[in-house]
Amino acid sequence: MKILIVDDHALVRRGLAYVVKEGFSDADVVEAGSAAEALQFMDSNGVDVALVDVRMPEFDGLDLLRTIKERWADVPVIMLSTYEHGPYVKRALAEGAAGYLLKDSTPEDLGQAIRVALSGSGNVLSPRAIQNLFESEDQERAAETPRRTEFSLTEREMDILTLLAEGRSNRDIAGKLYLSEKTVKAHLAAIFRKLGVTNRTQAAMAAVQMGITPGQIVGNGHDPDQDVIRANSR
Repeated sequence: MKILIVDDHALVRRGLAYVVKEGFSDADVVEAGSAAEALQFMDSNGVDVALVDVRMPEFDGLDLLRTIKERWADVPVIMLSTYEHGPYVKRALAEGAAGYLLKDSTPEDLGQAIRVALSGSGNVLSPRAIQNLFESEDQERAAETPRRTEFSLTEREMDILTLLAEGRSNRDIAGKLYLSEKTVKAHLAAIFRKLGVTNRTQAAMAAVQMGITPGQIVGNGHDPDQDVIRANSR
């Protein structure tokens, strides 16, 4: 497994490389001090996942993210930053980031983000980044409008979309709602169809635009498909 770390600060790169090697002893960790250096390396070498600093001089991390996804669509990119501003997080997700972690995250958080990115099962975001994403002014305005009427989502579909927007995997969603993973996948297919999207990131962005915030599970009672009765309601 080859992991590329892109950051213009040498000490940060070296520290991240050490943390990554601690969690993934078999990983080949490569460092790049700029976007240009990263692209030059990727032109001639395969990369399994890239860890990219959001703010870099000249060609910043968000621009690098866009370029990587345009040229190597299958390479997951995790953004790393000291900036937790909602617009940065929103743009990163819109450009296809597999995660957005603040640099004060724990090594365990980074390890989880890398594993989720490699599995393609969701997006991992730092809690403060999620909070700022949903607290931005445009999302507050969106939250003032009814959430279900535009796309006719059922309460169960809203529950699943809310958890998906938190970056949870299908397994996590199934466990949280006492459903089977097969049922979650079926609901996700219906959600994607109603929202007019084709992947989890686009669905998460649609959730943001609808004003859905973490923890807002709207359903209570049993699933319409009679799959299971929720054991606890909030």
